[in-house]
Amino acid sequence: MCKSIGFNAAAGNCFAKLLDLHRTAIRLGIYRRSGKVALVIGTLLNLINQPQALFGMMCLDYPAMQSLDVVKALLTYNVPFLVATYGALTAITDKPTDS
Repeated sequence: MCKSIGFNAAAGNCFAKLLDLHRTAIRLGIYRRSGKVALVIGTLLNLINQPQALFGMMCLDYPAMQSLDVVKALLTYNVPFLVATYGALTAITDKPTDS
């Protein structure tokens, strides 16, 4: 997993590097920005993928609400969050350092 983020580390050191990335993401507000992206993109994707269920929720139509697939809806929000977070952290780790 560390190699996919750009680290060539031993297994013991990999956890320390991931923890360092997590702290960096918190410090720079990456999670907050990724959450905003996930909220917008996830909502749009849910409207595309499950329009009857979502509009049924707005109209309080109980049979339409039953067709909502909650697992799909949660994954639809998680994927943009993870992609935005991965992209931001990769951009930070791939940035050349001034020597």
